[in-house]
Amino acid sequence: MPLCKLVTCIIYLPSGGKILYFSSTLKLYTGEIAAYGIADKQDTSFVLVTLNQLPERASIPFHSDQDSAYTSQVYPAVGKGKGITMSMSRKGAPTDHPPISRESHV
Repeated sequence: MPLCKLVTCIIYLPSGGKILYFSSTLKLYTGEIAAYGIADKQDTSFVLVTLNQLPERASIPFHSDQDSAYTSQVYPAVGKGKGITMSMSRKGAPTDHPPISRESHV
């Protein structure tokens, strides 16, 4: 199943004198990016753009860290409406971060 498990992360991109944010969702089955977005501020609406690019499916596991954008009340509600089962890393456990964040910060 191509969308059997998804992971997401926000990456900081220094650009000139400011920071841009890159949100991406990785399909663990294929290693492909399923959704992405770039913005100049990191908030819930930014990560919702990425989440809304995903198709509606039943019970897709979706893992993230505990960034404030992912822990808002709106984000998991939208995910649940799309049939996504959210999971998050434990606080203070960097080894628990999604595989996408470990690969992109190397």
